[in-house]
Amino acid sequence: MRDLNNNWITEGLLDFEYKKYILLAYLQSCRESFNETKLYPPLADLVRHYHNLHELNQSLEQLQNNFPKDITGFDFSKLTIDYERQKMDDENVKTLCNIMEFALPTIKNTIGEGKEIYEIVENNIEIQPLGIMPTYNQEGYLLIHEDTTADVHIYQYQHSIIVSAQENMRSLTLNYIYKESKSIANTFEQMKLNLIRQFKELPHPATYLCISKLKFPLLETLLPVTKRVLLTRVFP
Repeated sequence: MRDLNNNWITEGLLDFEYKKYILLAYLQSCRESFNETKLYPPLADLVRHYHNLHELNQSLEQLQNNFPKDITGFDFSKLTIDYERQKMDDENVKTLCNIMEFALPTIKNTIGEGKEIYEIVENNIEIQPLGIMPTYNQEGYLLIHEDTTADVHIYQYQHSIIVSAQENMRSLTLNYIYKESKSIANTFEQMKLNLIRQFKELPHPATYLCISKLKFPLLETLLPVTKRVLLTRVFP
């Protein structure tokens, strides 16, 4: 997909039509990825760009609110003075506002298209514990399987909490181990036993199984959606 620089709106030529062209070309590349049901990285990038623009827009509004005021009259009955806020008439500022006025709803609509695909993926996957679950589930294994194939992708996961001054954030790290093929003899339960035999550091691991009813791109869609669902359902 086409990249969009974080400073795309302010760097280079500050012209409405030029910035509109850059943005629409980027959004078109995002839609092409969505048409292939590839959600990431375009969906996450779109959300980041939207938040950046929203913060810039708020900063400009705050600057406008802090602009000087002109006295327009007096209300002697209420003993008050009427003011009218001066407008920022710098052409660059006006152009910037016009670009944001176009970009914010346009990006938001494209994010909505990505979210619709995300919901389709989320509604077509099932995540369930595999076997008896231990009390400690902050690390363990994740098996991802699509009903349309025999492939089972096996990951080791680790859940952690990142503490910051603003808020605590949850993180789920996945490390790919290997791929197996599901069969009558090689069931999901057997795969878990194989993991226990190979990796002694987790003698009784928490193990989750994700089954997708439909085929989706693994790295760009199925894996990141599964991570997000695990974080919201298993580690709320």
